[in-house]
Amino acid sequence: KTAIMATASRVFTRALCYGATKSLAVDQGALRAGGVFGGGRHSVSGVTATVFGATGFLGRYIVNELGKIGSQVIIPYRCTEQETAHLRLMGDLGQIVIDPFNVNDPESIKKYVQDSNVVINLIGKDRQTWKYSFEKVNVEIAETIAKAAKEAGVERFYHMSCVGASPDAKGLKFQTRYAGEQAVKAAFPEATIFRMAPMVGVEDRLLNSYAFMTRRMPYLPLYDGGKSKMQPVWVHDVVKAFVETLKYEGTKGKLFEFGGPEVYTVKELVTLVERTIREPSGGLHIPSELGRMLDAPRSFLQSQIPFPVPTHTMLTADHIDELESDLVVDQEALGFESLGIKPSRIDQGVPIEHVRFWRSGGYDFGSTFE
Repeated sequence: KTAIMATASRVFTRALCYGATKSLAVDQGALRAGGVFGGGRHSVSGVTATVFGATGFLGRYIVNELGKIGSQVIIPYRCTEQETAHLRLMGDLGQIVIDPFNVNDPESIKKYVQDSNVVINLIGKDRQTWKYSFEKVNVEIAETIAKAAKEAGVERFYHMSCVGASPDAKGLKFQTRYAGEQAVKAAFPEATIFRMAPMVGVEDRLLNSYAFMTRRMPYLPLYDGGKSKMQPVWVHDVVKAFVETLKYEGTKGKLFEFGGPEVYTVKELVTLVERTIREPSGGLHIPSELGRMLDAPRSFLQSQIPFPVPTHTMLTADHIDELESDLVVDQEALGFESLGIKPSRIDQGVPIEHVRFWRSGGYDFGSTFE
């Protein structure tokens, strides 16, 4: 009886969400929310968005922003239902629809985009597994979603990629990210593509990883001395950019690159984290070739078994290959400036606040003091 009631509730909720108009064009692109996104969670923005990959880092912020302006959000998920619980609270009653789907079934994907006017692809992986390679996740799945959105007549399609995507990059993730962009553009020419530098925020896998390795591991590897450059960007600034591009038709078919106002080397970022959490330096300079050799046994084993081999992403050969590329935005590309947004520094204030909770003994303490 309980299972029947749960199924009926889910079907009814989907019916409420799918009952909305599919047209996104309201007053020359200004969406209904008390003007241009001027309403709240109880308002009606005119947006019905399907968000693939909503349970990830950026996904939760995108969903929250869509819910905040009164949008209906459809969230197909592959994880356990418990991992989506926090997303249900981000919109008005019945406006967040969460349903399991099979990413390998094109028909399953079509079902979740057919009633939407905005589709956002956030699916991605930091490392390969036996079942999901970079090629599978970054190219094949992205292309399938883009084709389904085009066939359904979706007005806006967003594809999230990363700074460093290039056919000439040494890292396989960056090569497949670029190939995924090309596949998406071929399937959906009007797609808006975002390339982000490594993002920081409460759930990030950059500063939190440096803090974790500093606190919990014997050493923190600085491959080739940590000379690789990157331009970290605060996740909330990326979300602001998403909302701005959604307002205007002129952003269709454009590629944007987003990075923070400062460029750091990996060593400088590690030092920033160590000072923030008040821990002595644990950085160990390791030649990149030695790092690849140390990961070779795990990499071989991973290719032979159907479940992940436990190891930190920053210890993998794929990550070492990615550090061969400087993750800095192209100054000629469209970015925050073209949208009238001033990005926040990540070394002060709220963007780095979450790192302080890694301090030994609590927020106000630590192992060292300056």
